[in-house]
Amino acid sequence: MSTPTQKPSVVYGRPVTTDGVPNRYSGTEVQPWTTPEPGIDNLGISSIDTFAVPGVGEYTVPFDGYVRVVRSEPTATEWANAEVYTNLIEMRMTGESEELGRITVTLNPECLSAGQIRTPFDPYAGEGPAAKACRMAVGAIFDMPKLGLQLINKEPIILTIDDVRQIPPAGSPGKGQIYRMLPLHDIRRPDAEPVAYVTSLRFTMGGYLPEEQLA
Repeated sequence: MSTPTQKPSVVYGRPVTTDGVPNRYSGTEVQPWTTPEPGIDNLGISSIDTFAVPGVGEYTVPFDGYVRVVRSEPTATEWANAEVYTNLIEMRMTGESEELGRITVTLNPECLSAGQIRTPFDPYAGEGPAAKACRMAVGAIFDMPKLGLQLINKEPIILTIDDVRQIPPAGSPGKGQIYRMLPLHDIRRPDAEPVAYVTSLRFTMGGYLPEEQLA
C-alpha cells in the first residue's frame, strides 16, 4: 500500500521513515511489555466527537474507520527504558448526524502528525513493569458536504492513551486533550474566524485489520 509523498509544511513532531518498514495486518501477534520491531500498524479506530457550531447548536457524532501508524526502532531493548516515535500516515473515519450530514475525517497532508510512546516520569512508580503513555499530535480535515464545508484544525488535536502495556496499544481507550474548544477553520479561508469547534473527543484504538479491508 502506498504512503503519502507530499512534504508537510507543518511538522508536529519527529519524522519516522516508512522506507523498508513492513505493514502489519490481522494475524500479527502483540506481546505485552515487549518492544517490537519497526512496523506500519493498520488498525481499526472508533471515536465519539462533539462539534459546536456558533449560533446553531452542539452535535455529538460517532465515527468508525482506520488509521495507519508507522513506528520507529525502539531506543532501547528493555521495555522500561524504550521510547518509540510514531507518525500517523493515513486516517479515514466516517460518521453521520441528521443535522451535519455525513462527515469524513482524513489527515491534512500539510501537517506531519507525529507522536511518541514512552514511560512517564514518575518518581513514585513501584517495582515491576511500568505502563507507558502514548500521544499523537494530529492535523485533520473534516469534510462536511451537506454544509458545503471542509474544516481544518490549525492547533493540533492531541490524542492520548494512558496505561499502555503493549505496542501498538490496540483495544485501548483514549482521549483528545481539548481545553473547552478546539477551533475548526474553513480550508478556503484558514485565516478567517473559526466556523465550528470540537468540544470533546474520545476514541478507542481497535485491533489489526485484514489487508483487503484497507485496499
